[in-house]
Amino acid sequence: MNRRWSAGALLGILGCGAAERLPLPSSYEAHDPAVRGQIASLERRIRALEDAGAAGPELAGAVGELGRLYHGVQLLDSHAFTALEAAEGCYQEAQRLDPSDHRWPYLRGFAEGTRGDHEAAAVSYRSALAIEPDLVPAIQRLAQSEVERGRPDEAAALWNRALELRPGFPPALYGLGTLALDRGDTGTATDYLERAVAAEPGAGRGHYSLAMAWRRLGDEDRAAQHLAQASHTDYPFDDPLVGELAYLPAGSAALVQQGLIAVQAGEFAAAATVFGRAIEADPTSLEARKHLALAHVDAGQFEQAEAAYEELLALDPNQASAHFELAQLLANRGQATEAIRHLTRATELAPDYKQAHYQLALLLDRAGRPAEALQRYDLVLELDAAYAEAPTRRAAAIASAGRPAEALEILNARVAAAPSDAAALQALSVVLRQQNRLREARTALERGLRSTQFPGDEEARLRTELGGILAIERRLTEAARELRTAQQLDPTESQTSFVLGMVLLDLRRPEEAARAFAAALAVRPDLTLARLRLAAILTQTDRCDEAITLLDDGRRFAANDPVFAQASQQLRATCANR
Repeated sequence: MNRRWSAGALLGILGCGAAERLPLPSSYEAHDPAVRGQIASLERRIRALEDAGAAGPELAGAVGELGRLYHGVQLLDSHAFTALEAAEGCYQEAQRLDPSDHRWPYLRGFAEGTRGDHEAAAVSYRSALAIEPDLVPAIQRLAQSEVERGRPDEAAALWNRALELRPGFPPALYGLGTLALDRGDTGTATDYLERAVAAEPGAGRGHYSLAMAWRRLGDEDRAAQHLAQASHTDYPFDDPLVGELAYLPAGSAALVQQGLIAVQAGEFAAAATVFGRAIEADPTSLEARKHLALAHVDAGQFEQAEAAYEELLALDPNQASAHFELAQLLANRGQATEAIRHLTRATELAPDYKQAHYQLALLLDRAGRPAEALQRYDLVLELDAAYAEAPTRRAAAIASAGRPAEALEILNARVAAAPSDAAALQALSVVLRQQNRLREARTALERGLRSTQFPGDEEARLRTELGGILAIERRLTEAARELRTAQQLDPTESQTSFVLGMVLLDLRRPEEAARAFAAALAVRPDLTLARLRLAAILTQTDRCDEAITLLDDGRRFAANDPVFAQASQQLRATCANR
C-alpha cells in the first residue's frame, strides 16, 4: 500500500515506504531477500539524510536511487506492477526535491509509458527536455508517445530534431518512414526505411515496414527479400539511464535475468560471466547453471559448457533436458559414445521425449548400430508419425541393416508422393550409391533438381551428393561444378568443401583445393582429414611453417587419433628434411 510524501520530513516514505510496506509482490519478496536488503539499506540512507537535514539535491538523489532500484525490479519481472508504481512515486518526489535534475522526469516518463499512460509520459519527457534540450533518448521516447497520442506532426518534428543532433539515427529514420507510409507517401517512406535498415540490419520491424512499402510500389521481389528478414525486433538505441536499471537489483534471481538480457543482446560471454555470479550468489540455482551452460555453448566455449552441464547434473541427475543438451554438445565434439549414454538417460527419464529418441537414433545409425537405431526411429514415429526426417532416416537405417530393397521401396514411394522432400531424395541416392547403382542415383538427383525448386540449404545437400557421385564416376569437372554451386548455396556445410577439395586435388589444382579445405576447417575445425590434406598441400608448396602451425592447432581435436599422429609425424619429417 502506498502513501503520499508529507510536505516536509520523510516520516513515511511514499511507494518507497517502510520495509514492512514494500510494494513488491509477496512471492518476489520471498524469493529474493537480496533485493529486500537493498531496499532496506536505501530506505535507511534516506532516513539518515532526512534526520541530518540534507539539502534537496542530495536527498533527491537518494530517493531517486530507490526509485531506480524499484524500476530495475520491474524490468526484470514484468508482473511486479507495484514496483513500477513505487518507482514512479519516488521519481515524482525526487523531481520535487530537485527540479534541476533531468533524470527524474525522464525516468518517470519511461515508467508512465510502460504502463500505457502516454499523456503523462509526454508531459514528463517535455519536463526532462526543458532541462536537457539535446537529450536524444528523451526526444525519441517523446516522439513515440506523440504517435501513440495520434499527433504525427509533433512526432515528425521531434524525429527531425533527433536527426539534427545525431545524423543517421536509425530509430528516427524508421519513425519518419512509418509516418510517411501511414500517410501514403510510399516513395518517401521507402527512402527513410532503406536508410534505417542499412544502418540497423538486425531490426526486423524495419524490414517488415520496408517490405510493405515495396509491395505498394509493386516490387514483389524486394518485398519478399525484406519479409524474409522481418521480425518483432525493434530499433535499439543508446539509452544509459534506462539501460542501467535492470542491473541494479542484486541476488541470484536478478542476476539470472540480467544474464538473459545479455543473451538477448548476443553478448554470450558477458552473459556467462553474469550467470556465474548468479551461481556464486546461490550455488543451488539449477536455472542459473542451465543458462550458464547454454551461454557457454552460444559463446563457443565448449569445454566450459561441458563442465557446466556436468556440474548441473551432479546437482540434479534427473534433468532430462540437461542430458539431452549435453549429449548434443558431446556429439558435435566427436564424443559419440558419451553422447549416446546421455541421450539414453534422457529417454529413460522422459519416455515421451521424441527429440531425444530421434537424436539417439541418428547417433546409433552413425555408429553402425542400425538395429538399435531402428528401434528408436520406431519409438519416434509412435510418438509423432511425421516427426522431422524420421521416416526417411528409418528407411536409410533399414538399408544399413541389410534390407536395401525394402528401403528403396519406401524411399521411391516417398519421392513419388512428395517430390519436394529433399531428405528422402538424398536418402534414396545414398542407398542406390551404396548398392553401386550410381547411374540410377545420379538420374534421380538430376531429375529432382530439374523439376523442383528446393530451399538453398536443401539444394546444397543434394548437389553435394550429386557431386560425390560424379566424382566416383571420374567426371571430375562436372563434380567440381556441382560442388562449387553447393558451396555457394550453403557455405556452412563442411562436407561440401571437403569433397570439393578432394576433387580439385584429383584435377591437379592444389591451390584451389587448399582454399576448399580451409573453408571446411573454418566451419569444422575438428575435421581431421581436411586438416591433414591442407597441411600436405602446404608442405608440398614449401610452406612448412604454416603446415606445422596447422598441425599443432589440430592436436587438441585429435589427441587420441593414431591416423592423425602418424600423418602428422610424416609431414613433420618431410619438412625437417627440406
